Amino acid sequence: MEEDKEKKPPLNNYLKYSGVGFQIAGALALGVFIGYKLDEKLRTAGPYFTVGFALVFLIAGMYLGLKDLVNKQ
Repeated sequence: MEEDKEKKPPLNNYLKYSGVGFQIAGALALGVFIGYKLDEKLRTAGPYFTVGFALVFLIAGMYLGLKDLVNKQ
């Protein structure tokens, strides 16, 4: 009986990993969007806010995604 409880269908694993990927991609897209709008509004010489916010949101998305993965196992 315990063996049945431990075995999860492979579909659950695929959904778990794809959910983390979408979470990271969504965070990155949001960071790029916010940074781009700030660069546009403040008329900066380069894409400083775009790059900065993209990196910050990417790191945050990876942290939250990996934290979710560890908690689900």
